[in-house]
Amino acid sequence: MTDRTSVVGSPRRPQTKSPQRHDIQALRALAVSLVVVNHLWPSSLSGGYVGVDVFFVISGFLITKHLLGELRRSDRIRLGQFYARRAKRLLPAAFVVAVTSLLAAAIYLPSNRLLAIGWETIAATLYVENWLLAAQSVDYSAQNNQASTVQHYWSLSVEEQFYLLWPLLLLGAYLLAGRLRSPRAVLLTALAVAGAASFVFSVVLTSTSPSEAYFVTPTRVWEFAVGGLIAAASSLRSGNHRHPVRLRLAGFAQWSGLGLILASALVFDEATPFPGYLAAVPVLGTALVIASGPESPAWSPNTLLGVSPVQTLGNISYSLYLWHWPIIILLPSIIDRTLGTPDLLGALLLSIVLAGLTKKYVEDPGRSRLLPGASPRRVLGMTAVATATVLVICSGSVAAATLARAEEVQRLDALSGGECFGAKSLSSSGCEDPFGPPQVANIGDGEAPWFDDEECSPHPDPILAGAKKVLTLCDFSDGQDDSRSVWLIGDSHAEQWKAAVLPLARENNWTLHVSVVGGCPYVGAKRSAFMGAATGEKVQTKCLDWSATVSDRVLADPPDLVFLSSFSVGEEIDDGTGRSQAEQYRTAFSDRVGPWAAQGTEVYVIRDTPLTLDRSNPDCLARNEASPLDCANAKTEALPADPAADAARALEQPNIHVLDLSDRFCPDDTCYAAIGGLHVYFDQDHAARSYIRSLIPDFAQRFAATTS
Repeated sequence: MTDRTSVVGSPRRPQTKSPQRHDIQALRALAVSLVVVNHLWPSSLSGGYVGVDVFFVISGFLITKHLLGELRRSDRIRLGQFYARRAKRLLPAAFVVAVTSLLAAAIYLPSNRLLAIGWETIAATLYVENWLLAAQSVDYSAQNNQASTVQHYWSLSVEEQFYLLWPLLLLGAYLLAGRLRSPRAVLLTALAVAGAASFVFSVVLTSTSPSEAYFVTPTRVWEFAVGGLIAAASSLRSGNHRHPVRLRLAGFAQWSGLGLILASALVFDEATPFPGYLAAVPVLGTALVIASGPESPAWSPNTLLGVSPVQTLGNISYSLYLWHWPIIILLPSIIDRTLGTPDLLGALLLSIVLAGLTKKYVEDPGRSRLLPGASPRRVLGMTAVATATVLVICSGSVAAATLARAEEVQRLDALSGGECFGAKSLSSSGCEDPFGPPQVANIGDGEAPWFDDEECSPHPDPILAGAKKVLTLCDFSDGQDDSRSVWLIGDSHAEQWKAAVLPLARENNWTLHVSVVGGCPYVGAKRSAFMGAATGEKVQTKCLDWSATVSDRVLADPPDLVFLSSFSVGEEIDDGTGRSQAEQYRTAFSDRVGPWAAQGTEVYVIRDTPLTLDRSNPDCLARNEASPLDCANAKTEALPADPAADAARALEQPNIHVLDLSDRFCPDDTCYAAIGGLHVYFDQDHAARSYIRSLIPDFAQRFAATTS
């Protein structure tokens, strides 16, 4: 029988502790820095999310190296001991941060967010957060939901699932290798096949369902496999690692690898199809640094990255990753303002301090002093107890939030049938103060603008925005051949009006097409900035391609009606002329919508809703329950000119209309956060679904007035 020790190419020897690789610690420091900076200043480092991919390659290398070493020494993998070590190394800090963040959220965040945070904390505790987010990501809402305090645990979930399955793959390959004459080839082939299959799956799923592809484990396995292949191949290397030629090659590889990682972090953005084939850039960069080994010439970047501050950052990288995100989520509510640069710097400093303390008092003791000498069975048993304890805490939070939401839904149902419901209170003399405290809390996702009725389904001939399908067909025709064809087009500020347009479509038996893309103007000019932040070329291309395709569909098969709305105040366009936004919008609107109207389509531009100015939102109302006027804004500030609506008026074409309901948000010189017992807004800039529902009579009346 072939000697299985030849799988890794060296004889058995006693276990010795490998020296710490400072280059890998530096990679950890770089990876966590990219992620943290991307989360704090996304426009400054738009591709910083590639730091997660760096972590995945490192994990694949280290775990594979460890497992192969155990196989070489003992011809087996002690799975219980392996899983026990992982639990002691990772779970204490993860549980501490998750529970602390959940309790802090219960204190500082509005109650409507606690249900989602509770469920996600359960998913994070069970290390399936990535699958939960993948399930949510197939909906438009995933791009707009307020993030939970444990959303970043998705990557930890991927790693834990890898740790669960990878030892079994290696053990199976090792056992098979013992029966064959080329055991090294078997091992390398097994890793390569697993990696190649995952890579192909990643490329395909990224092109068909990019939001889901980002989170699911199979699209990331190949990144771990690359690290594993390096570990397997490195055991076969021999020769003088200090040879001048080898050192020069190592230095070149290290600079090249670092350059690839940094280039992807700087060039990639939210529109980059990822992970897909482009993830190979940071993965290859990481592989070059690791594969070149710890030895390096004096001019290598490893010399610079070996300094104490970088190594310290690498040492605390795990805890820093855990802490930085909940601090970003919680801090605005704690200090009661939007985070400015000083606040962001403070968040960074606080994250580093907490990471250092967690490393010293939780991570290290958990690994070295928790249950010393205990058997793997006992460690895993205590892990189950700790996990159950965290789940009980989370379940209590979920149960309380569920009960509170059910009560609020009952209050909402009771209120919705009355004449003082939301905007109706502005027209009824029998209502108490329309601008008093809300009678119902914002019930979270139930108030989100992104939803569909049961008659709505993906269109069989989709329109794409990047790789995402963005055309929905809502058939309310009830089989009538003369059903009117209607489109709703725009960004998320158009989608918020579905709460009014869908009931109108049902009442009139329309066939409704909905195509909305967050942050994309429907006019044919590139978006140069969004909320003051410059827009990358990929996003510009995505938006232009989408809007052009929608226009082609409308021109090819003219509908009876088109409803348009957009966040044109926040989406700056650039046609290259340098003119004012008002002038550019007049030209772009005329070029885009004019041909639609010329074919006889009735176009209705819905004037955009007022700005919240970080005041008229649920967070402010939660902090000022008894004085909602403290969350109101002056009309002159909250209701600037809407360039798209003004452009529609300027055309003065008889079949281009403007539906302006701004007086239902700002009935006098003030724009309110609470009207008729309701929250006016769902989040920082979208109207709440219930408030839009309360506008249905006004919306229908003003629409009818233009058709008479």
